[in-house]
Amino acid sequence: MTDQALEDYRHRRNLLLLVGSSLFINNYDLGIFALALPQIQASLHIPEESLGLYTGIIRFGVLLAFPLAFMADIVGRRRLLLLTIIGMTLATVLSAFAQTAPQYLVLQTFARAFSYAEDMLCYVIIAEEFTPERRGWALGRLAMLGTLGYGMSSLLYSQIDNLPHGWRDFYLIGTLGLGVIMFARRGLKETKRFTELKAARGAVQTMRQRLTPIISLARAYPGRFVAMVCITAPYTFGVAAAFAFISKFLQESHGYTPVNVGLLQFFGGGLSILGFFMAGRVSDFAGRRAVIAVTIPLVAILFTSFYLTGDPLLLIASWIGCLFFYFASEVTLSALGSELFPTSYRSTATAARAVINTVSGIAGLTVESILYSMVGSHATAILILMAVTPFAILPVIFYLPETARRSLEDVSPEVLIDIETSAKPNP
Repeated sequence: MTDQALEDYRHRRNLLLLVGSSLFINNYDLGIFALALPQIQASLHIPEESLGLYTGIIRFGVLLAFPLAFMADIVGRRRLLLLTIIGMTLATVLSAFAQTAPQYLVLQTFARAFSYAEDMLCYVIIAEEFTPERRGWALGRLAMLGTLGYGMSSLLYSQIDNLPHGWRDFYLIGTLGLGVIMFARRGLKETKRFTELKAARGAVQTMRQRLTPIISLARAYPGRFVAMVCITAPYTFGVAAAFAFISKFLQESHGYTPVNVGLLQFFGGGLSILGFFMAGRVSDFAGRRAVIAVTIPLVAILFTSFYLTGDPLLLIASWIGCLFFYFASEVTLSALGSELFPTSYRSTATAARAVINTVSGIAGLTVESILYSMVGSHATAILILMAVTPFAILPVIFYLPETARRSLEDVSPEVLIDIETSAKPNP
């Protein structure tokens, strides 16, 4: 290995750890909310019939994340990552001291805004910095680091009854991790692709020039964006409530204790992480489209089994298998979403997909609350929603191009957008 190759390897390894560490904390925070939902509900007096709606409201943070990610296409990935880590730290520590449901909702909404923006930018940075042959592998490792955060939350959740302040202490622990990441990111460099783009386009001065990433999203490759919406919307609409009620379902329908749930999440989630390894490597060779077309239907089938079965072993097997294929589908969708659009608005496109993803999840959780009031069962309401999920694979099969093993410039060449006219490149 030459000195330059060794230097590049070290740079990419360190970059993966720097950006992946924030996904670790983000998913730790999400994991705590999902696992400690019964305790948070009781502590803050959230009505049962409003639980799905409250869970959905917190996800509105993605709407605030969109302008943050959009600005990353204007001022750079590095600056926004430094801003988001500061915002996440403040919102997380304040969440530990929330006294009412509205206070908690507001703080967690802002925490989600910064964490969603972090997630988007992390995938964009890795996609831009790794070679085509290793891009899927790297994105899989990035997602795997994030999932370790779920593992940590599961391990700690098993001790919730032994903590002096219960679920609140989890947020204080997360704040310490964010402080370490903030310190470590001082030396983070801007991506090479954005640096080259910034030099090529010069200073961004007028308001119209600043809006170019959003205009490009609508004009440069509109068909691709519509296709990504048609994948994301039904998939998330179908599975959002299924994930949100896992801990509650295990505790209330199968008699699991918090310790049981935490240990199951930790060890089962550890096995499911292999989904990231599989998806990253397999999608680099077999293609992103093939992985998505297989994993999404399997998620729907396994979730249906999870909420229907009374067999303890099948319950556990269904849950682990569902997580495995969900992880595989999500990292592949994230890779595809980062690869289909040019550097000039890659972050904006990723953010737009995340907005659709979250709004669809909110819609699914809201409909779950409505269905619960009609059928009297969270499990039945979730199974009704699950019927929508398989429709997500249709755009993958019939429209989107394959992106694996192709350079980003080959997949999505820059299209010069005149904001007074419409550009019409090939999709």
